[in-house]
Amino acid sequence: MQINIPLTAPQKEFCQTDYPFPAIIGGLGSGKSRGGTMRAILKLLENRGCNIGYYMPSYDLLKLRAMPGVEEDLEMLGLPHNVNKSDYSITVIGYGKIIFRSYDRPERIVAYETADSIVDELDTLPKDKASLVWRKISERNRQKKKSGKPNTIACVTTPDQGFGGFIYQKWYKQRQDGYHVIKAPTYSNPYLPDGYIEQIRANYDPLLADMYIEGEIVNLSDKKVYHFFDRTKHNTDRVMRQGDWLHITIDFNIGGCCSNVFVLDGNTPKAVDEFVSHDTYDFVNNLTRYKGFRIIVYPDASGNANKTNATATDIDIISNAGFMVDAPSSNPFVRDRVNCMNAKISHDDFFVNVEKCPELTIALEQQGYDDKGDPEKFKDHPAIDDWVDGTGYFIHRKFPISKPVAAPRMRRF
Repeated sequence: MQINIPLTAPQKEFCQTDYPFPAIIGGLGSGKSRGGTMRAILKLLENRGCNIGYYMPSYDLLKLRAMPGVEEDLEMLGLPHNVNKSDYSITVIGYGKIIFRSYDRPERIVAYETADSIVDELDTLPKDKASLVWRKISERNRQKKKSGKPNTIACVTTPDQGFGGFIYQKWYKQRQDGYHVIKAPTYSNPYLPDGYIEQIRANYDPLLADMYIEGEIVNLSDKKVYHFFDRTKHNTDRVMRQGDWLHITIDFNIGGCCSNVFVLDGNTPKAVDEFVSHDTYDFVNNLTRYKGFRIIVYPDASGNANKTNATATDIDIISNAGFMVDAPSSNPFVRDRVNCMNAKISHDDFFVNVEKCPELTIALEQQGYDDKGDPEKFKDHPAIDDWVDGTGYFIHRKFPISKPVAAPRMRRF
């Protein structure tokens, strides 16, 4: 179907392609989701009486992005429609229904049929889970079209998982007939605000910045996890001084709880000490060595569940000892805390007193990736992953990365 509204070149190709499994592999702000919502509407118009599926990682994203996006497009096209927010669906009068579903629980992708589907941001998932989501969506995507044309499943995503992800495997490495890649770099969207690309480069390390701008598949696991760290370049002679706030990490492990002590000079974290505790009570005792300093503890969030006695969690023990605690309800995704660390290190905004923190230094230099593309983990404690994990929780808590906000959806675009 020909459309008479302006689209970027990647969006237009995505909406009009005859390939049954097209994918926009794009950068941040490249208009991927707009391509997805427009394709959903056009497929509905082409196949009167059929359903379209639109999938995102969570119902919050569907509510905030996908459904409002489809509504805007329908209003722009002058198509009457009814929105059912409780059922997560939009019915286009005289044509059919767009069904919105989250894939955070793939086992719930049941009890309906679609003729065409769009999967948004699939590569945010690890390969095994993304593969399961793709299979479950394929099982639903079986509604017969009156035109006799084949069912389609289209994808719009950034290549977050690199060479270890489902997108690389399905659309590049093992690409079969019908699978088609449409590249959409960030700068293909002419409606982005000034400075948007520069903001991406400021937020991420150079490897990820290129991935999020060009939409290119990059190798995220061929080097060490913290491949930008250099013990000479990132060394500091900074030590604790009276008046400093001490930001102390703890990674809970039986027999080896690793802690690093940081000070902040402006927004620059500097590791100035480290120690190991046998358990949480021993950790509290170790904090007495910093008498006279103001202390904030950044624990592994699993300490909300771990119990060292019948009544208190690990975090309760620290709080009850009179120390300030800054802990989220759950730990961040591994990838997110690694990205935060690499962003600070690559921009020379993270330092370690190598003499005072030899274990953290070694851990930053040596931790690699396992066969699954995940940072190495070790069974014995303390281990190199314990030092960097605790530091990563602190850095993510204090300096989380926020993806820059693109231009608002525009009726003319």
